[in-house]
Amino acid sequence: MSSTSRKDSITSTSPIDGRYSDKIDPKLMELNSEFGLIKKRVQVEISWFKKLMTIQPIKRKYRLSKGDLDFVEKISKNFSIDDAHEVKNIEKTCNHDVKSIEYFIKKRFLERDNLKKSAEMIHFCATSEDINNLAYALISTDSLKIIKRELKNIIYTLSTIAKKHSDLAMISRTHGQKASPTTFGKEIKVYEYRLKNQLNKLNKIQIKGKMNGAVGNFNAHYAVLNNIDWPKISENYVKSLGLYNNPFTTQIESHDWIFEMLSIINHLALILENLCRDMWTYIMLDYIKQKKNENEVGSSTMPHKVNPIDFENAEGNLSIVYGLSNAISKKLLTSRLQRDLSDSTTLRNLGTVYCQFFLATQSLAKGFSKIDLNKNVITKDLENSWELLAEPIQSVMRYNSIPNSYEVLKKFTRGKSINKRNLRKMIKDLKLNKGLEKKLLNIKPSSYIGVAKKLSNKKI
Repeated sequence: MSSTSRKDSITSTSPIDGRYSDKIDPKLMELNSEFGLIKKRVQVEISWFKKLMTIQPIKRKYRLSKGDLDFVEKISKNFSIDDAHEVKNIEKTCNHDVKSIEYFIKKRFLERDNLKKSAEMIHFCATSEDINNLAYALISTDSLKIIKRELKNIIYTLSTIAKKHSDLAMISRTHGQKASPTTFGKEIKVYEYRLKNQLNKLNKIQIKGKMNGAVGNFNAHYAVLNNIDWPKISENYVKSLGLYNNPFTTQIESHDWIFEMLSIINHLALILENLCRDMWTYIMLDYIKQKKNENEVGSSTMPHKVNPIDFENAEGNLSIVYGLSNAISKKLLTSRLQRDLSDSTTLRNLGTVYCQFFLATQSLAKGFSKIDLNKNVITKDLENSWELLAEPIQSVMRYNSIPNSYEVLKKFTRGKSINKRNLRKMIKDLKLNKGLEKKLLNIKPSSYIGVAKKLSNKKI
């Protein structure tokens, strides 16, 4: 499938299927394609049929052999592109995407004599949304595995950078202005910690599903067999798919878990977007130098340029993730009475969110692979910023009850160019006791980093 779609990617409307198709995990692309959705629907229909065949009255009625059940399983297991096209052709006649799958499976049942009589048990007591909600839940389960894998790679990269540069002191910036020194490693560690927190939350999301009929009450189920514990059978079935059961629904599963999942993905996107902007800024400050590729062109008119395109590309894709997932979340939480169809077209865009997020992680990873720290620039910038020591000097003075400590340092340093020589002169002019004077004279910008190094190396 992937080779077919990518062969003609230049004619695609979406950049996911076009320009960026070769940058996205083929499995993720397939999962979230029309083929992927149809395949999961077939999987749900087949697995529900097999579950029904374990219920004693139904099992006794149809008496299917192991060979029969193996044949049924292969319909799902061996589902192909050609099969999907057959489903789409059936849909052209019946104009219903889920009903066409039922008809497709029934057609396969007719190929085996002992299955003909049980063909009507396909889609038994199920509404289309029973099939759809479980299919999307399974797609999301598999998609999240891929996304979390890439996110872990980013976190590992950040952890490695944090440790490697744990003691590289540099100027921090608040409001764009020079502020107390930190280390490059510690600032990267902040992002590692933030991302891990959200990844932990993503791991705890309960992906839910339901199989309870037209309006969530098992009406048809009990009309047929009223001595069966249908809610329990449904719960066990949903759990067998690796999902959490939602026992209280209308015709649709309420999508609350999707909202929660997308909220976390949004949070992750904003953290990563912030990281992209910080890396871009460090490149602008010449704290980070980019490895150049002699074959690449940075600008169509300015030959000297090496642009931070990977961080910018990631930032752009993350903005799309945030915007689209917000729109999906808002729509999915509302449905008129027991059901309207507006969630159907909305859900089809979930795959775009997953793919855009994946693409952003790839761009970010590529960006990190092409950079080195410009340690000389970072160190020189810090060594030329002795005004940063106004904070520790006035803090030590205040602790030692020297009047107007803050005001003295403010008058001397605010908006002025301060160097080592005139700062030391200012300290000596304060006429402090020799012990305190020595303590202040020993403070240097490069050593004034608090516990930044320790934080950089701390295991999260």
